[in-house]
Amino acid sequence: MLLAITLLLLLPTLLLRDKPRPRADEGAAPGIGFLQLLKSPLYSGNVLVYAACSAGFFAWLTGSPFILGSMGYTPNDIGLSYVPQTLAFLLGGFGCRSALSRTNGNTLLPWLLVMYAVSMVALYLVATLTTPTLTTLLIPFCLMALVNGATYPIVVANALTPFPESTGKAAALQNTLQLGLCFVASMLVSAYIAQPLLATVTVMVATVVLAAAGYLLQRGSGARPQDAEHRQHANSAS
Repeated sequence: MLLAITLLLLLPTLLLRDKPRPRADEGAAPGIGFLQLLKSPLYSGNVLVYAACSAGFFAWLTGSPFILGSMGYTPNDIGLSYVPQTLAFLLGGFGCRSALSRTNGNTLLPWLLVMYAVSMVALYLVATLTTPTLTTLLIPFCLMALVNGATYPIVVANALTPFPESTGKAAALQNTLQLGLCFVASMLVSAYIAQPLLATVTVMVATVVLAAAGYLLQRGSGARPQDAEHRQHANSAS
């Protein structure tokens, strides 16, 4: 199940369509290094949003078996609890594709991140101020999964657009940073697994700050003419 969800998280990158490159540019563009990729606010900001939302997902995947086990659920119940989350993620992805045919991806993005923040704060409050049940935990988490499914295609396309000649390297670094932050989130949950619910929701709500920072970083890149042009190309590619 974890492998299936990991593959779903990588789908936005795998499904990107490679645009034909003008022959006039062949051999003209110098090689782009990883540091140069990270210096682009449009790239770094969108990758941070992508990684932060993924880290929230992985924090739950790490802590949920311990959380639900302590609540008395069987391994079979715990396995089935991932089904609505996965369906919500897929629904968000397909819904995003449909919405992008009618509206701008960067118009949707701030609203999606607001929904992400609401779902994470709601999950934290449910965990800390109530006696949580599987249903009350899954409702905000499924909202988060839905939002993630819709957010990923937008931020992945935005991140790769500034480097049309180096999409392979940009995608590789993007996935490395994403999985790296997911590892850190999982490690933090594991370090405080004696209190699995509190550890998990604390790490998850902390990702809201990272996602907001990433959004502000990539939004500020619009002040630069070249990044504004790249942003317009990303909207048409999403």
